[in-house]
Amino acid sequence: MIRGSSGAGKTTLLRILGLLDHEFSGSFKYEMSDISNSSPSFRDQIRSEAIGFVFQEGRFLSHRSIGENIALPLKLRGSPNSENDKALKHVSQLVFRTSEISKNILAIRPSQASGGQRQRAALARAMITKPKLILADEPTASLDAASRKHIVEKLLAANEQGATVIVVSHDPIFFDHGDQLELDKGRLVALASNPTLAPKQALTPSDTHNKSSDSAASIWQSWAPKLNWRLLIQEASISLLRRPLLSILTLVSLVAGICQVAIFVSLLGGIDTVIESAIADGSRLTRVIVRPRNIDLSADDRFPLTDKIQMLPSVQAVIPRRSTSFSIVDSEGTKRPFQTIGLHKNDIELQNFKFIAGSASAFDESDFNIIATPAFLTETFKIENSSNKINWQEMLGQKVLTSIPRFNRAGQQTGEEILTLSVSGVILTGEGTREFYVANTLLLAADTIKRDRTGLLTLPINSSNATWEKNADLTYLTDWQWQDMLHIHVQNIDAVLPTLTELVNFGYRPEAEIWDYLWILDLKQAAVQIFIPVLFLLGTVVSLVLISTIYISAKLRENELALCRVLGMRRGDLLCIELLGIVILTCFAIILGLGAAHMLINVLTAQFEAQADLLSRIPDSAATRVSGVLFDPILEFAPQLFAITLILTLAAALFPALSAARTDPAKIFARP
Repeated sequence: MIRGSSGAGKTTLLRILGLLDHEFSGSFKYEMSDISNSSPSFRDQIRSEAIGFVFQEGRFLSHRSIGENIALPLKLRGSPNSENDKALKHVSQLVFRTSEISKNILAIRPSQASGGQRQRAALARAMITKPKLILADEPTASLDAASRKHIVEKLLAANEQGATVIVVSHDPIFFDHGDQLELDKGRLVALASNPTLAPKQALTPSDTHNKSSDSAASIWQSWAPKLNWRLLIQEASISLLRRPLLSILTLVSLVAGICQVAIFVSLLGGIDTVIESAIADGSRLTRVIVRPRNIDLSADDRFPLTDKIQMLPSVQAVIPRRSTSFSIVDSEGTKRPFQTIGLHKNDIELQNFKFIAGSASAFDESDFNIIATPAFLTETFKIENSSNKINWQEMLGQKVLTSIPRFNRAGQQTGEEILTLSVSGVILTGEGTREFYVANTLLLAADTIKRDRTGLLTLPINSSNATWEKNADLTYLTDWQWQDMLHIHVQNIDAVLPTLTELVNFGYRPEAEIWDYLWILDLKQAAVQIFIPVLFLLGTVVSLVLISTIYISAKLRENELALCRVLGMRRGDLLCIELLGIVILTCFAIILGLGAAHMLINVLTAQFEAQADLLSRIPDSAATRVSGVLFDPILEFAPQLFAITLILTLAAALFPALSAARTDPAKIFARP
């Protein structure tokens, strides 16, 4: 029993004994070990396992019942519910009257209980873990005589069961019990002793924990959560429900941010999908075509500026091309003309093809190989449509006959050369209206024969008409001004317009398929320009909301957090509860945000489709090629957005959550 005048330091001494206040000079030995400089984890463990507190103010969690408050120390230690219920029943029978228990006092809130009932509940909470040390600060303040006597009896009973009980009080009811000490000018002076109390138990040194505050193990013990995940999630959910305004503010901010981000991501992805679909359909959106200028048509070099074009920024390759037609003989002997261009060895154009059979490398093996589309093969070989799928792999190696006409000086056809070509690859679709491709060497040779009016030129082919003669000299067939266009390939779509401008400055009239999709690219550029600032703004706003929410919540609940720390909750548990609360809130926000974005995208898509339907009635409308599909489905990127949002919110919440977890009970309880 410690007496002393007001301001003598009795409560401060009690906080030091309870390991709440560690900012003092001198030494403090517990179980024969000096813990003056012990680690936070060691002090937390001692408080949780060996010390029970009876606060002058009672200090309860207002949102929990009396019974839940009493059992809280066991819950924070992670004890099973069955053990908690058994201990709660036992200790409540010790401190509460039978009439109070029959009225279900354990189910009421602290605000509904009397002062005496709250103090007895505080005593029960201190006793429920069977601590070695019970610290009671003015446990009978403001109580009636009967309640005061009851409190004294229960403290004496706890002492008889082996606990050391230290009471700080001005109440004379304690003056006849225990060792009487007075705190005066920082010193404890013995006044009297009661030999009838339980004998002091011999204490033995404890070596269960490393008490050094510097070791990595100590830091881990201090921050490692002790509670199981089910309980942590439960506490996090309760924490969110207890601060509805802050939770709703955070939820609305997250939903608004996620919804906007999802719409922008869907739009950007949808535009890319439209562009990729156009490329898959044969469009060459990163290619520009130029034809000879009027001043170069009669020159020996029809493209004298090729080197300058090659040196333009972003230009990857400049490929001379010639377009012509081949007469293909189908399986019924009918000749059909097909427009084609010649491909060079390792041609960059081969990279744009979507092969469904064969490969680009096989095409380069012979000048008599061709690459064809399914439509070309179906028409040439008269493949009947059936329910069975066509095995295009079986078309590889099939022979295709082409007729090369010969003319006299009057322009009359005098004969023909029949060449046997071999299918080396099947592609999904060609560019524009082209449905098959031949080697450039063969194309030039064929056009040389068609242009010849002397009848003297011959094709050096073998008897099978399927390959060149061994060591054949093709120079006389290919050495002429055959280039009628240049294919200029640039690095990306964004480089097309600058390249077009430069080509116009050279005097060319460049052609590009990009014009049909320019409005889509403008839309993407506008979306990107808006998206980045909006993303930065949303990230800043949401981060500030999260930080403010946790700080404000911790400030409003600092007494509650301090009490939980005193009753055995680790800093790691508090940190996990705060972060799990953010995770729960973020998960709900992502679901609601993506749902809202999905509905808005459906509305926008319907509007674009209606607009596309209207524009489709206008001849040559580019919008008809898009069919109103400018948004990717939400589900395609929802997992990535979910993970990124969760990581960013956790990163934003980590620092304030750490600050909340560092709540110092000594500083909180020291406030008047």
